[in-house]
Amino acid sequence: MTEDDDITTPEPERPNDRTTQPEQQPARSRAELDAMTEELWDRVQSQQSEIEQLNGKIAELESDAQNKPRMAPWLPFSAPPAAEDKQHREQTPVFTVTNFVQYYNAVYVGKGGTRAVAIPDCWPKHPGLVAELATLTYTWRAAHLGKGAKASDAQYWHDRWRAGFAERMITEWTHQQCLTEVHKAVGAMPLADRFTLEESYASTTRDGAPVARDDTGL
Repeated sequence: MTEDDDITTPEPERPNDRTTQPEQQPARSRAELDAMTEELWDRVQSQQSEIEQLNGKIAELESDAQNKPRMAPWLPFSAPPAAEDKQHREQTPVFTVTNFVQYYNAVYVGKGGTRAVAIPDCWPKHPGLVAELATLTYTWRAAHLGKGAKASDAQYWHDRWRAGFAERMITEWTHQQCLTEVHKAVGAMPLADRFTLEESYASTTRDGAPVARDDTGL
C-alpha cells in the first residue's frame, strides 16, 4: 500500500444519523380490544351519569332562585309573598303590598304610645296611605331582596323610610279611630287602584256593563 492510496477510516455511526423506527406494538388480541372497549364505555357511562346529576342540581338551584326571592343574610324572617315571585306571577302589585302590610304588622309593632303601631285594616280606604305603602313595600324589597340588596340600604329604610311613614300614617293619612276601633273617613275618599280598574274593564258583562265592586277598590 502506498502513500497515494486514500484510506478513509469510516466514522462510527451516530444514533441520529438514521431515522429511528418506532417500535412496533405487539398486536392485541380480540379479547384485549373488547376489554378495553368495555372499560371505555363504562367510563363514558359513569361520566354521563355524573353530568346528569350536576344538571339536575343546577336545575333545582335555578328553580329555587326563580321561585324564592334571594334574601339578604341580615334578613331574619322570610320575605312576604309577592307578585314578583314566579309562583305568584298571575297576581298584581296589590298582592305584594297586601302581604307586606301583614308582614309589617307582624314585625314592626312596638311599644304602646309610640309611632310603632299596626297598619289598620282599613288602609285600602285611605288613598294617601295606599300610595305610601306601595313605595314603602318596594323600597323594602329593594333593600332586602335580590343581588342588589345592601345592608346600608336596609338600615336606611328602618331609620328613614319606616320612621317617616309611621309618623305620617298616624298624623296625616288615618283617623285615630282607625287605629283603635273601626274605619272613619278622613281626607281623600277611597279610590280604586289602577289594577282593580283594569280587572273591572276586563270583567264586564255581555251587555258591556261593568261588574259592580265594593268601594275599597281591592
